[in-house]
Amino acid sequence: MTTDALARLREQVRRLERQSLTHSHSDRLATGHPAVDDHLGGGLKTGSLHDFLISDPLETGASLAMLLPILREGRGPIFWISDRPAELNAWGLHQSSLSSNTLVCIETDPASLLAVAEDVLRGPERALAVIAGRHVPTLKEIRRLNLAVEASGNTGFFLRSAPLAQAPGKDPCACATRWRILSHPSSPQRLPGLTMPLPGFRRLSAALLRVRGGRPAHWILDCTDHAPLSRSLDALLAHRAPPALPPGRLPDRQAARCARAGT
Repeated sequence: MTTDALARLREQVRRLERQSLTHSHSDRLATGHPAVDDHLGGGLKTGSLHDFLISDPLETGASLAMLLPILREGRGPIFWISDRPAELNAWGLHQSSLSSNTLVCIETDPASLLAVAEDVLRGPERALAVIAGRHVPTLKEIRRLNLAVEASGNTGFFLRSAPLAQAPGKDPCACATRWRILSHPSSPQRLPGLTMPLPGFRRLSAALLRVRGGRPAHWILDCTDHAPLSRSLDALLAHRAPPALPPGRLPDRQAARCARAGT
């Protein structure tokens, strides 16, 4: 068999394998922001890798504010794979409607991070995997992970440090999208009964640096992750007044110690 014939046969096999995938290219994960979803044709593509660059440790919350609603759209388990302890707040996850029953945190050493991620992404579940590490993956490593998500339909999200001084083109990008999410000044809220305005909803500066088969874009997004107050502030403060103490005097220390000791 000639080299050309072998190459054609391999290409036919690849096409058959891609056709057998179960919706890995058609499903989308909505971001919850209509302008972004319209630009991306419905949201982030599943069966792909997506790269989130963190310019500063203080901006990690901005990337999570963008990423957590996307993870909520998944229909399978969520794997958080990191080379350090996962700094996730349980109450914050609850507010984002992420169930702890579907979240699996995996801590591994930096040398094994991408190998563990590849095993997870090759699994049979319709899983979402967040890969949080300090290692900048090589083009070969990203291609291996791309083959894993294309074969399984699972979706991976890189969450990694990349200072603003570092140009995005310095490291390879074979991911479907690349993002840089920063905090943006909010618009203050003016409430009845309050002279000074309150901070408004969280705002994000979301830059889509690269997208496969599309155009880069930039948005200022409002994250309505907490509901505004429905009543004036003075009414709320009035209801927060502590109840009056019952008549009588407080017990002295000696009586309190005897009561705790049961004597």
